Amino acid sequence: MKKYFKLILVIIWMIFIFMMSAFSATESGSQSYLIAAFVGKLFHIKNITLLIFIIRKLAHFTEFLILGILVSNWLKNYNKKLCLSVFICTIYAISDEVHQIFVPGRSCEVRDMLIDVLGAIIGIFIFTILSKKNGN
Repeated sequence: MKKYFKLILVIIWMIFIFMMSAFSATESGSQSYLIAAFVGKLFHIKNITLLIFIIRKLAHFTEFLILGILVSNWLKNYNKKLCLSVFICTIYAISDEVHQIFVPGRSCEVRDMLIDVLGAIIGIFIFTILSKKNGN
């Protein structure tokens, strides 16, 4: 039962990523601008354009870092769990970027795929280290 719960968490997170990628460029840009405006005021940052870019890339990284942790947790009792976790997250990162081709104003970016995969690998690494530290 625990294994299925872990899989359900992975699926829910994948749906969340899919939904975030389904926002049009205008909607996504508005969300990024709101966050950038807040952070810019908070830290007295004037270059909002650069801040929006950084926030958008951090969002990619963070979404997939969490996915990497969730997938690793789901697969932690499997042989070759690291390779399988990286494979699943990589395939999902590619599919996420391809999905964006069909969303108004969005595009498929190799850079974003690489950021996604890097986030997932770091998430997998964090999960692996913490699991070993806790004796799991």
